[in-house]
Formats: sequence, C-alpha cells, structure tokens
Amino acid sequence: MTKVKIDGFKQAIEMLQGMGLDEQQTLLADIARRDPEMAIKLKTNLVTFDDLKYLTVTMMKRLLQDIELDDLGLALRGANKEVTEHLLNMFSVNMKRDVEDILKGKPRALSEVMEAQKKIMAVVHKLREKGEIVLSKDKSERYV
Repeated sequence: MTKVKIDGFKQAIEMLQGMGLDEQQTLLADIARRDPEMAIKLKTNLVTFDDLKYLTVTMMKRLLQDIELDDLGLALRGANKEVTEHLLNMFSVNMKRDVEDILKGKPRALSEVMEAQKKIMAVVHKLREKGEIVLSKDKSERYV
C-alpha cells in the first residue's frame, strides 16, 4: 500500500477559493481566533476576484482567451470600483463599450454575478498553476 502525502495548507487554500466571499471571511475570522499566524498565511496566499487589479495587459489578454466577455461584464457588477476601472482601462474602446453594456444592463440576481466571478476565478487559478499569469500584491515586482 502506498502512502499519499496531502498538503493540508494547499487543500485549505483550494477550499477557501471555492467559497463565497462571506464564507471565506467568516472562516478566516474563526481561524484567526485560534491561530492568527495561520490566518495571515492563508489570507496572503488566497487569490480573490479583487486581486485581478494586479493583472497586466498581457495577462488580461491571456485570461480573455479562456473566459466569456459576458461573464466578465456580469462578474464586474460585484467587483469594487478599483478592480472594475483597472480592467476596463486595459480594453480597446469597443471591448470596453461591450463590457460596460453588460455592466449597465438589466438587473441580474446576485447569485448570477457570484457564479460569473466563480467561473472567472476557476480560470485564473488554472492559469496561475500553469504559470501563465501572476497576481502579485507586491507592486515593486516586475514581470518580463
């Protein structure tokens, strides 16, 4: 019988990334009460939709190959203003108009917005694992 080594920290990050923002915050607050250092370590390694503000134009182009523009526009309805502006400023005039049309379109259920964010983040995680995009919170870091 072979032993399988499980990386608990990696599993915890994957579990957190599969949760909604409210659930993540609740669980991280609970962890912080028991193990503040672990909570900080988890938060540092957790990638959220807000981290898309660290994408470069090249990385955004790569992401757009694997996501639907409709999903992005819908997902941005639930994003903070900084993320929305950062991403929109990377687009051509026509693409920006298309995304803004989706953003300002008819009201949609919050669950649809959250599902769109989840779809996009699944692609982001896949591309990060492959090393095709990097989301660095350290703005001094340069990518070539």
